[in-house]
Amino acid sequence: MDDFREYRLRKGYSAKTVKSQDCYIRKLTAWMKEKEIALQSMDYQTLLSFVSDERKKGAAPANLKNRIQAIRIYLDYQKESGIIEYNPAEHLKIRDTPAKTTLPPVEEKTLLDAYRSFANRECKTTRGKAEHSRDTVALGLMVFQELDSGDLERLTAGDINLTEGTVYIASSRRGAARTLKLEPSQILSIHEYITAGSLKEKLFNKSKINDMVSAIVKKLKENYPQIEHPRHIRSSVIMNLLKKYHIRQVQYMAGHKRVCSTEKYKREDLHDLSAQLCKYHPIK
Repeated sequence: MDDFREYRLRKGYSAKTVKSQDCYIRKLTAWMKEKEIALQSMDYQTLLSFVSDERKKGAAPANLKNRIQAIRIYLDYQKESGIIEYNPAEHLKIRDTPAKTTLPPVEEKTLLDAYRSFANRECKTTRGKAEHSRDTVALGLMVFQELDSGDLERLTAGDINLTEGTVYIASSRRGAARTLKLEPSQILSIHEYITAGSLKEKLFNKSKINDMVSAIVKKLKENYPQIEHPRHIRSSVIMNLLKKYHIRQVQYMAGHKRVCSTEKYKREDLHDLSAQLCKYHPIK
């Protein structure tokens, strides 16, 4: 354990954290000894059994997350030392908060109607017209290109290519870069917004994009109350796209770095999902 301690200290873990990890690892090794399980035969299902037994003893999900993290580091060390070939805890995660309930998607036709209705609003003041032009462009990018607030905030005027009819979304910590087609109904409003505005670098010269987007959705809800919030628009667009395109195409359009992020938007039979959770999930 001395070598393992030095390994963790070199990784930047504090002495206090190392001490807590040692406690969790001793619980695992004691359990393995009781079950007569060798380290070399440890696999994913074995870890699930350990987690299940610990949960039955009263361990809370949040505490189990810390234990799994310690075990993951321990097995990484064993792998680097050549004791085991792979780390079965690499992809084991424990959720300590209830999964968010997915809202029913807003139908594509409803989203298009909402966009058209919003775009056709009349504003009397010059300032109001300028803000409405900006908001129409932002809403179009949300409805047609499934952009979120972060995407909108990073956009620059240079990312828009009106000649090609495309918009480029740069990569971020969570999203992949992609180039998406603009709809014909967007191009005129974007052109008018860019040429009439005093843009510097960002496409939206707004300090708080989230406030702008929330205000847009608040106006939408006046006539389309089924639209709950900005994320609801994005999730609805993605779910609607999955009905028409291959999942890999939707993954690209949504900017998901991993296909599993796209798969979660697929509609599942709730009864089947519940049965699977009861059968396989270690946290009950």
